Amino acid sequence: MSRSLEEIKSEIISTQKSGDYLREYDLSHAALANYPDDEFFQYCFVLALAKCNAHQRGLEFFYSYKLHLSSSEYIRSLEARILKSLAFLSLEKHAHVTDLDSQRFNAAALTYHRAFSETGGHYSAINAATLYLLSGDHTKAKELAKSAIAIAREDRGPHYFALATQAEAYLLLNRPDEAHRIIEEVAKHNINNLLPRAKTHNQLKLICEYLNIKTDILAPLLPDTVIHYCGHAFYNHCPLSENDELELVKRISAVITANHCSVAYGSLMAGSDIMIAESILKHGGELNIWLPFGIEGFCEVSVRPAGEHWVERFYRCIEHAHSVTCATESEFLGDGSLFNYCSDVTMGMAIMRANTMSTKLMQLAIWDNNTTSKTRGTYSNILKWKKFGKHSEIIPSPTIIPKQYLHKTGGHYPATLRESHAILFSDMKGFSKLHDRDILWYYNELQPILAAVLDKFQSEIQHLDTWGDAIYLVTEKASTAAKIAIALNDALAEIDQRHIELKEPLLMRIGLHFGPVYKVYDHLMKCFTYSSHDVTKTARIEPVTPPGEIFGTEPFVAMLELEGENWASCEYAGTLSSAKEFGAFRMFHIRTKLKSPSLICSLS
Repeated sequence: MSRSLEEIKSEIISTQKSGDYLREYDLSHAALANYPDDEFFQYCFVLALAKCNAHQRGLEFFYSYKLHLSSSEYIRSLEARILKSLAFLSLEKHAHVTDLDSQRFNAAALTYHRAFSETGGHYSAINAATLYLLSGDHTKAKELAKSAIAIAREDRGPHYFALATQAEAYLLLNRPDEAHRIIEEVAKHNINNLLPRAKTHNQLKLICEYLNIKTDILAPLLPDTVIHYCGHAFYNHCPLSENDELELVKRISAVITANHCSVAYGSLMAGSDIMIAESILKHGGELNIWLPFGIEGFCEVSVRPAGEHWVERFYRCIEHAHSVTCATESEFLGDGSLFNYCSDVTMGMAIMRANTMSTKLMQLAIWDNNTTSKTRGTYSNILKWKKFGKHSEIIPSPTIIPKQYLHKTGGHYPATLRESHAILFSDMKGFSKLHDRDILWYYNELQPILAAVLDKFQSEIQHLDTWGDAIYLVTEKASTAAKIAIALNDALAEIDQRHIELKEPLLMRIGLHFGPVYKVYDHLMKCFTYSSHDVTKTARIEPVTPPGEIFGTEPFVAMLELEGENWASCEYAGTLSSAKEFGAFRMFHIRTKLKSPSLICSLS
């Protein structure tokens, strides 16, 4: 790294404030490559792992870095924080907070209590108090709460944390009126620092639910909203008048202000998208742009037709955005399905971010109330959002005349359209080392077991192919591909491999992606198959997946969120380089989530 140590630390702290735990992981992981003994980077890396749901891995690194010997109260308390998150894994889905495993919470409470005994800080005192409450020891909880109030009142550091401790302590003492007074003071601080406020809100909400205190008193603390935005494009054939634009900008600003929209996900077509993006940036929000294909190509197709002034505004938004991501590296080729695909991924990313932050979520749409198109465009996005029970805030738009630019049957564009599907590639680590006797075992003994797994999903698999140990399949839903991957891994884990001549057992590497694919006829095999740049991308991800693991891309995880089945756990694995120099992508461990996710990893 060419930047100074302080610049790197400053960027990590800024990312922590925004709640972008994926970037926090990447930054801290990269920093450790150059400064492996730096305690701050070690702490940030372990903290990011905890936020990524990788609690056990985080705990292992915590001990290997010897952070339990740190002189910092906050660093040592990270151990208790992870133990607390692991304790919440014991809470069954839909169970009430009173149904907690008291023994697990007592262990976390003791860890915080030990940190308090050594440092005398109110942070460890209040966390120990809350965990004692959840473990059933109300006497210790109240004693430590009173101590925390006294210490916090004398704290001359940042006002936010001392006030948050007092608010939590008053709730533990069942004094909601005094807690509410302090909460209103807390809300005046860290206004542009979403993550601490989200954590404090969740911690206080948990106590309120446990003690049957109305959660209305927490409202001032976390007014923030994550939004997915969409709306009509305005092209030269149907331009937006100056007065209409001024009115739309005024209404957009009013909605963003009223709902405290601090994080936004959407695209950047000329018109509504750009106006919303500009308003988000003007209000100091975090803008995350997703484009259906490359920036230059997208500008030519979806921005320049509206005029050069929109092009200037487009690149200004790109320059100031928090992130800019292309949903696929494929070309446009006149295929409007890429826009639908990008919208779906963007909606999933917004949902995933709101869940991570445990904050409010809504869709902001500019719509002309035309219901004729249910499969494409703004109305389609609104229908899909509402289908999943999400709230949409709709701003009326001037009537739009649809512009037929998305797909042309003639000219230089191919007639075949792409479809968005989940893609799975897998192989067996160690297969190439099998001798002939063991290859017969693979086909006669192991493969029938794997085939039986796939047979259970036969009606949901659009395409299945295999060569040697490799499996390639395509499904309509991301959740189906994920279930198949887990079922294959589980089946292999139950097979006795002791008699085959390998130093290590066969393990599957499974890569998952969701993207646009062509359904094409294979003239050699005399059958239809699926192929595209995104299929190749998935094939390049599988070889770098650790044996025994299931890795999914960011679009795949976003689609899991959008489908809303909520059974899968996605732990961020970092930005990983794919095989054959095909590119680097954000990857996630995909596992089964057996316990309730509602409270995990959201508490301080």
